[in-house]
Amino acid sequence: MNFTKTKTVPKSNTNIFQDKNFYIINFITLMGILGGTLFNPVLPIIQNFFQVSEAQVSWTSTIYQLPSAIITPLFGILADILGRKVILIPSLLLFAFSGALSSMTSNFTTHLSWRCLQGIGAASLEPIQLTIIGDIYRGRTLGTAMAFNAGLIGMSGAIFPLIGGKLGELNWRFTFLPAVIAIPIALLTITTLKIPKHQHHTEKFDLKTYFQKTASSINKRPVIGLFFGMMSVFLLQTLCLTYIPILATQKFQTSAGFNGAILASMSISLALVASQLGRIVQHISEIKQIKLSFLLFAIAFLIIPLVPNVWLLFIPMFLLGAAQGLSLPSSQALLAGLAAQESRGGFMAVNMTIVSWGQTLGPFLGSIVLLFSGIKAVFYTSLVFSLISFAVFNYLLTTKVLSFTAQTIYMGGTGVASSTSPATQLPDIPSPSPTILQQPVAQLLNIQTRSIIELPEHFEVLNIGKSYGDFPLEVNLADFPNTEVVSRIHAQIRFDGDEYYIQDMGSANGTYINQYPLIPGIWYKLKSDLSFSLGRRNKVSFIFQLV
Repeated sequence: MNFTKTKTVPKSNTNIFQDKNFYIINFITLMGILGGTLFNPVLPIIQNFFQVSEAQVSWTSTIYQLPSAIITPLFGILADILGRKVILIPSLLLFAFSGALSSMTSNFTTHLSWRCLQGIGAASLEPIQLTIIGDIYRGRTLGTAMAFNAGLIGMSGAIFPLIGGKLGELNWRFTFLPAVIAIPIALLTITTLKIPKHQHHTEKFDLKTYFQKTASSINKRPVIGLFFGMMSVFLLQTLCLTYIPILATQKFQTSAGFNGAILASMSISLALVASQLGRIVQHISEIKQIKLSFLLFAIAFLIIPLVPNVWLLFIPMFLLGAAQGLSLPSSQALLAGLAAQESRGGFMAVNMTIVSWGQTLGPFLGSIVLLFSGIKAVFYTSLVFSLISFAVFNYLLTTKVLSFTAQTIYMGGTGVASSTSPATQLPDIPSPSPTILQQPVAQLLNIQTRSIIELPEHFEVLNIGKSYGDFPLEVNLADFPNTEVVSRIHAQIRFDGDEYYIQDMGSANGTYINQYPLIPGIWYKLKSDLSFSLGRRNKVSFIFQLV
């Protein structure tokens, strides 16, 4: 989340389900899912039609994802410079026509060529739709929008394989023809979609400043950790979509329609879990949800090669869907909030490029393992990768507090800086001194008790938490109500002489600004009258004021 001042149209706080923009955005989401999932249940049929190997047929998926791994940042930059629609509409049309043409060839190389062009069209769809969600919504509404979007991904991921399996039983070509639905969606985008104007449309664009802002948003350890987590989740997801139908066909002689049902069960689980995130987040923070998802992935991959009956395969599929339902909306909402509005397209494009590398590497690395060790080894290797991802993500998203006794540093004077300090006796002044403009003084108004904590006039860092005995702490909340949710060192407030900032210190229950979770280790700008809470459910909450 970035609270810097920008000249933008205020974001809408309306009910998202009464907003036409929200439905168009989700239609765009469906196109990207359709292009990447509808054909998966019929991969064995495509393999037989073109007379290629199992490793070769996986390129139908890989070649579609490859453009996103290379050119998505370009689309993000152009969307920030030229506007979202200018990039979105041609992308939808390219997606539609090349998808249809990929179904009309009898040559595997030509088929892959059209799939590559369709992948170029799809490369901008997901990052731009996520960017638009970030443009329009904020706070809890942003989280709701992302959770619904993830649930839609889950439901479409459930329905599309079922549809694809049935269409594939008629003819595998029918699984690529529905891409033409992107044409009416492009027309809706032209005529109906309303997007707030952003700074680059009203001011002279400076490419150097743009890259500096984007790089500054990305070059942070927690952001890198979230990027890595997203890449890993999509790598594992695409690997499942590609190789589970192959395993089921080899081991249990399943049909394309039944393969669609297997994949659909994973997506139904994703949608169910994502729909309950509002409740889950009351007990488990977003970051802990992502960590838990990697453990669920590992358990599922351990089970898959061992199941003796095809019906038991639905158990690990449920776990795989739950893992994605926990991680995807949480990651996307956190990342969308971290991006500055004027460079959000580039920021989310970098995110989707990394995601696309995950989607591309999943089938590719799986094909290498399959070539040398067989289909079961693909899932055991995925198990190991899930555990490695958990360890790396946990390391990158763990805030390292170098000093638990960081003292307030006062500037321009000695003694204790406190609102209750006695006045200092001044010497006689022979002549009047010039009037000095007083700077606003910061204070925290506790919403539960209506009491005020006045902050020092000059300081660098203040630690906030609860402390007993001799443990030093600048803002000690031990005597406030409901502080069982407050950690020993919960958060810090920093003052750089001009602006105030707050960061969470890896607390057990998190810190929230306007109900939006802060990522530990990242400084968020505080504005006057902005509310924040320590822990969920607003049990210990404050309004930051400048008086």
